[in-house]
Amino acid sequence: MAAADGARIQFSAHGGQICSWKTADGIERLYLSPLAETHANVAIRGGIPVIFPQFAHEGPLPKHGFARSSVWRVSRSGTLSDGSGSVELRLSDDALTRAVWPHPFELVLRARFKGLELTVSLAVVNTGSLPFDFTSALHTYLAASATEAVIHGLRGARYLDSADHRRMGVQQEELLRIDRHLDRFFFGVTAPVEVRGNGASIRAGQDAFPDVVVWNPWQELSRKLADLPDDGYRHFVCIESAAVERPVSLGPGEEWLASQHLSVF
Repeated sequence: MAAADGARIQFSAHGGQICSWKTADGIERLYLSPLAETHANVAIRGGIPVIFPQFAHEGPLPKHGFARSSVWRVSRSGTLSDGSGSVELRLSDDALTRAVWPHPFELVLRARFKGLELTVSLAVVNTGSLPFDFTSALHTYLAASATEAVIHGLRGARYLDSADHRRMGVQQEELLRIDRHLDRFFFGVTAPVEVRGNGASIRAGQDAFPDVVVWNPWQELSRKLADLPDDGYRHFVCIESAAVERPVSLGPGEEWLASQHLSVF
Protein backbone atom coordinates (compact mmCIF):
# COMPACT_ATOMS: atom_id res chain seq x y z
CA MET A 1 0.00 0.00 0.00
CA ALA A 2 1.11 3.57 -0.71
CA ALA A 3 1.08 7.01 0.88
CA ALA A 4 0.10 10.02 -1.22
CA ASP A 5 3.75 10.90 -1.87
CA GLY A 6 4.66 7.42 -3.14
CA ALA A 7 6.14 5.94 0.03
CA ARG A 8 5.12 2.29 0.26
CA ILE A 9 4.97 -0.63 2.64
CA GLN A 10 4.16 -4.28 2.13
CA PHE A 11 2.85 -6.33 5.02
CA SER A 12 1.85 -9.90 5.76
CA ALA A 13 -1.02 -11.18 7.88
CA HIS A 14 1.34 -14.07 8.66
CA GLY A 15 3.19 -12.69 11.67
CA GLY A 16 1.42 -9.32 11.50
CA GLN A 17 4.60 -8.17 9.87
CA ILE A 18 5.83 -5.20 7.88
CA CYS A 19 7.97 -6.84 5.19
CA SER A 20 9.00 -3.87 3.05
CA TRP A 21 9.28 -0.11 3.52
CA LYS A 22 10.18 2.04 0.55
CA THR A 23 10.51 5.72 1.28
CA ALA A 24 9.11 8.34 -1.11
CA ASP A 25 12.39 8.30 -3.05
CA GLY A 26 11.78 4.63 -3.94
CA ILE A 27 14.60 3.19 -1.81
CA GLU A 28 14.01 0.01 0.22
CA ARG A 29 14.86 0.60 3.89
CA LEU A 30 14.18 -2.88 5.36
CA TYR A 31 15.91 -6.17 4.68
CA LEU A 32 13.86 -9.24 3.78
CA SER A 33 15.70 -12.50 3.23
CA PRO A 34 15.20 -13.94 -0.28
CA LEU A 35 14.89 -17.32 1.48
CA ALA A 36 12.21 -16.17 3.93
CA GLU A 37 9.40 -18.66 4.55
CA THR A 38 5.75 -17.90 5.30
CA HIS A 39 4.18 -21.25 6.12
CA ALA A 40 2.53 -22.11 9.43
CA ASN A 41 4.55 -21.89 12.65
CA VAL A 42 7.56 -20.32 10.88
CA ALA A 43 8.64 -16.70 11.30
CA ILE A 44 9.40 -14.50 8.29
CA ARG A 45 13.11 -13.65 8.23
CA GLY A 46 13.36 -9.90 7.82
CA GLY A 47 11.16 -6.83 7.87
CA ILE A 48 9.76 -6.03 11.33
CA PRO A 49 8.80 -9.22 13.22
CA VAL A 50 6.65 -8.76 16.33
CA ILE A 51 8.11 -10.47 19.40
CA PHE A 52 5.53 -11.45 22.05
CA PRO A 53 5.02 -12.65 24.79
CA GLN A 54 8.68 -13.58 25.34
CA PHE A 55 11.88 -12.14 23.97
CA ALA A 56 14.46 -14.70 22.78
CA HIS A 57 15.11 -17.40 25.41
CA GLU A 58 14.50 -15.00 28.31
CA GLY A 59 11.85 -17.29 29.84
CA PRO A 60 10.26 -20.74 29.55
CA LEU A 61 8.37 -20.24 26.26
CA PRO A 62 9.59 -21.00 22.71
CA LYS A 63 12.14 -18.47 21.43
CA HIS A 64 10.55 -15.08 20.67
CA GLY A 65 7.05 -16.34 21.48
CA PHE A 66 4.28 -16.97 18.97
CA ALA A 67 3.13 -13.61 17.57
CA ARG A 68 5.67 -13.60 14.73
CA SER A 69 4.40 -16.96 13.42
CA SER A 70 0.66 -16.48 14.06
CA VAL A 71 -1.95 -15.38 11.54
CA TRP A 72 -3.20 -11.85 12.23
CA ARG A 73 -6.22 -10.09 10.73
CA VAL A 74 -6.13 -6.79 8.90
CA SER A 75 -8.58 -4.48 10.68
CA ARG A 76 -7.92 -1.25 8.77
CA SER A 77 -5.85 0.14 5.92
CA GLY A 78 -5.87 3.22 3.73
CA THR A 79 -4.61 6.78 3.28
CA LEU A 80 -5.12 9.33 6.04
CA SER A 81 -6.13 12.97 5.60
CA ASP A 82 -2.50 14.15 5.81
CA GLY A 83 -1.48 11.78 3.00
CA SER A 84 0.10 9.18 5.25
CA GLY A 85 -0.43 5.51 4.52
CA SER A 86 -1.78 3.49 7.41
CA VAL A 87 -2.48 -0.14 8.27
CA GLU A 88 -3.74 -1.84 11.42
CA LEU A 89 -3.46 -5.56 12.21
CA ARG A 90 -4.78 -7.50 15.19
CA LEU A 91 -4.06 -10.79 16.93
CA SER A 92 -6.18 -12.32 19.71
CA ASP A 93 -5.72 -15.42 21.81
CA ASP A 94 -7.07 -18.71 20.53
CA ALA A 95 -6.65 -22.39 21.29
CA LEU A 96 -3.18 -22.46 19.77
CA THR A 97 -1.82 -19.50 21.76
CA ARG A 98 -3.47 -20.68 25.00
CA ALA A 99 -1.75 -24.05 24.61
CA VAL A 100 1.56 -22.18 24.89
CA TRP A 101 0.62 -19.21 27.09
CA PRO A 102 -2.71 -19.41 28.95
CA HIS A 103 -3.74 -15.73 28.90
CA PRO A 104 -6.50 -13.87 27.02
CA PHE A 105 -5.03 -10.89 25.11
CA GLU A 106 -5.24 -8.75 22.03
CA LEU A 107 -2.32 -7.24 20.09
CA VAL A 108 -2.83 -4.24 17.83
CA LEU A 109 -0.05 -3.33 15.40
CA ARG A 110 -0.33 0.01 13.61
CA ALA A 111 1.99 1.35 10.94
CA ARG A 112 1.88 4.92 9.61
CA PHE A 113 4.24 6.18 6.93
CA LYS A 114 5.00 8.92 4.43
CA GLY A 115 8.06 10.66 3.03
CA LEU A 116 11.14 9.37 4.80
CA GLU A 117 9.41 8.23 7.99
CA LEU A 118 7.71 5.12 9.36
CA THR A 119 6.15 4.72 12.79
CA VAL A 120 5.13 1.28 14.04
CA SER A 121 3.24 0.94 17.31
CA LEU A 122 2.29 -2.14 19.29
CA ALA A 123 -0.57 -2.21 21.79
CA VAL A 124 -0.98 -5.13 24.20
CA VAL A 125 -4.39 -5.45 25.86
CA ASN A 126 -5.15 -7.81 28.73
CA THR A 127 -8.66 -9.04 27.88
CA GLY A 128 -8.78 -11.55 30.74
CA SER A 129 -9.57 -11.46 34.46
CA LEU A 130 -6.05 -12.13 35.75
CA PRO A 131 -2.79 -10.15 35.42
CA PHE A 132 0.06 -11.32 33.19
CA ASP A 133 3.69 -10.44 32.49
CA PHE A 134 5.40 -10.35 29.10
CA THR A 135 8.47 -9.18 27.24
CA SER A 136 8.29 -7.88 23.70
CA ALA A 137 10.09 -6.23 20.79
CA LEU A 138 9.85 -4.92 17.26
CA HIS A 139 12.73 -6.89 15.70
CA THR A 140 13.51 -4.43 12.91
CA TYR A 141 15.90 -5.49 10.12
CA LEU A 142 17.31 -2.27 8.66
CA ALA A 143 18.80 -2.53 5.18
CA ALA A 144 22.42 -1.50 5.70
CA SER A 145 25.90 -2.76 5.01
CA ALA A 146 26.79 -4.45 8.29
CA THR A 147 30.49 -4.33 7.49
CA GLU A 148 30.44 -0.56 6.91
CA ALA A 149 27.72 0.74 9.21
CA VAL A 150 28.41 2.43 12.54
CA ILE A 151 25.81 2.65 15.31
CA HIS A 152 25.57 5.84 17.33
CA GLY A 153 23.61 6.67 20.47
CA LEU A 154 24.37 3.82 22.88
CA ARG A 155 27.39 5.17 24.74
CA GLY A 156 26.95 4.81 28.49
CA ALA A 157 24.17 2.22 28.24
CA ARG A 158 24.33 -0.94 30.34
CA TYR A 159 24.21 -4.11 28.30
CA LEU A 160 24.01 -7.88 28.37
CA ASP A 161 25.94 -9.54 25.54
CA SER A 162 24.05 -12.73 24.71
CA ALA A 163 26.63 -13.68 22.07
CA ASP A 164 29.49 -13.42 24.58
CA HIS A 165 28.45 -15.78 27.41
CA ARG A 166 25.87 -13.22 28.66
CA ARG A 167 28.63 -10.84 29.66
CA MET A 168 27.45 -7.65 31.37
CA GLY A 169 29.04 -4.31 30.66
CA VAL A 170 28.66 -0.65 29.78
CA GLN A 171 29.06 0.64 26.24
CA GLN A 172 32.22 2.77 26.34
CA GLU A 173 32.72 3.63 22.68
CA GLU A 174 30.81 6.43 20.98
CA LEU A 175 30.38 4.31 17.85
CA LEU A 176 29.50 0.61 17.82
CA ARG A 177 30.80 -1.35 14.84
CA ILE A 178 29.78 -4.83 13.79
CA ASP A 179 32.70 -7.14 13.09
CA ARG A 180 31.43 -10.39 14.65
CA HIS A 181 28.23 -12.07 15.81
CA LEU A 182 26.54 -9.40 17.89
CA ASP A 183 23.50 -9.96 20.12
CA ARG A 184 23.61 -7.21 22.70
CA PHE A 185 20.73 -6.05 24.92
CA PHE A 186 21.07 -2.38 25.91
CA PHE A 187 18.97 -1.34 28.90
CA GLY A 188 17.32 1.97 29.71
CA VAL A 189 17.93 3.63 26.33
CA THR A 190 16.19 7.01 26.10
CA ALA A 191 17.84 8.69 23.09
CA PRO A 192 17.41 7.68 19.43
CA VAL A 193 19.87 5.19 17.96
CA GLU A 194 21.36 5.95 14.55
CA VAL A 195 22.69 3.54 11.95
CA ARG A 196 25.11 5.58 9.86
CA GLY A 197 26.45 4.38 6.55
CA ASN A 198 27.90 5.58 3.28
CA GLY A 199 24.94 7.63 2.09
CA ALA A 200 21.55 7.73 3.80
CA SER A 201 21.41 6.89 7.49
CA ILE A 202 18.44 5.84 9.63
CA ARG A 203 17.47 7.11 13.06
CA ALA A 204 15.43 4.78 15.30
CA GLY A 205 13.58 6.44 18.16
CA GLN A 206 11.14 4.79 20.51
CA ASP A 207 8.38 5.48 23.03
CA ALA A 208 7.65 3.21 26.03
CA PHE A 209 10.11 0.57 24.84
CA PRO A 210 12.88 0.92 27.47
CA ASP A 211 15.54 -1.24 25.81
CA VAL A 212 17.33 -1.63 22.47
CA VAL A 213 18.75 -4.86 21.06
CA VAL A 214 21.42 -4.81 18.34
CA TRP A 215 21.75 -8.06 16.41
CA ASN A 216 23.68 -9.42 13.47
CA PRO A 217 24.43 -13.14 13.05
CA TRP A 218 27.72 -12.64 11.20
CA GLN A 219 29.21 -15.28 8.95
CA GLU A 220 29.15 -18.52 10.95
CA LEU A 221 25.60 -18.21 12.27
CA SER A 222 24.33 -16.91 8.94
CA ARG A 223 25.46 -20.19 7.36
CA LYS A 224 23.45 -22.15 9.94
CA LEU A 225 20.18 -20.29 9.32
CA ALA A 226 18.30 -22.08 6.55
CA ASP A 227 16.17 -19.03 5.71
CA LEU A 228 19.15 -16.67 5.31
CA PRO A 229 21.76 -16.71 2.50
CA ASP A 230 25.32 -17.39 3.60
CA ASP A 231 26.21 -13.75 2.96
CA GLY A 232 22.87 -12.40 4.21
CA TYR A 233 24.46 -10.98 7.36
CA ARG A 234 26.24 -8.39 5.22
CA HIS A 235 23.02 -6.67 4.22
CA PHE A 236 21.27 -5.74 7.45
CA VAL A 237 21.59 -4.46 10.99
CA CYS A 238 18.82 -5.23 13.46
CA ILE A 239 17.92 -2.33 15.75
CA GLU A 240 15.17 -3.70 17.95
CA SER A 241 12.96 -1.57 20.19
CA ALA A 242 12.32 -3.86 23.13
CA ALA A 243 11.10 -4.46 26.66
CA VAL A 244 13.49 -7.15 27.87
CA GLU A 245 15.19 -6.41 31.18
CA ARG A 246 11.99 -5.98 33.20
CA PRO A 247 8.83 -7.79 32.08
CA VAL A 248 5.78 -5.61 31.61
CA SER A 249 3.00 -6.36 34.10
CA LEU A 250 -0.52 -5.83 32.80
CA GLY A 251 -3.66 -6.07 34.92
CA PRO A 252 -7.13 -7.10 33.72
CA GLY A 253 -8.46 -4.61 31.17
CA GLU A 254 -5.21 -2.68 31.00
CA GLU A 255 -3.36 -1.68 27.83
CA TRP A 256 0.35 -1.12 27.15
CA LEU A 257 1.35 0.91 24.10
CA ALA A 258 4.86 1.30 22.69
CA SER A 259 6.27 2.40 19.34
CA GLN A 260 9.34 2.67 17.14
CA HIS A 261 9.86 5.66 14.86
CA LEU A 262 12.21 5.30 11.88
CA SER A 263 13.42 8.26 9.86
CA VAL A 264 15.99 8.64 7.09
CA PHE A 265 18.46 11.52 7.38
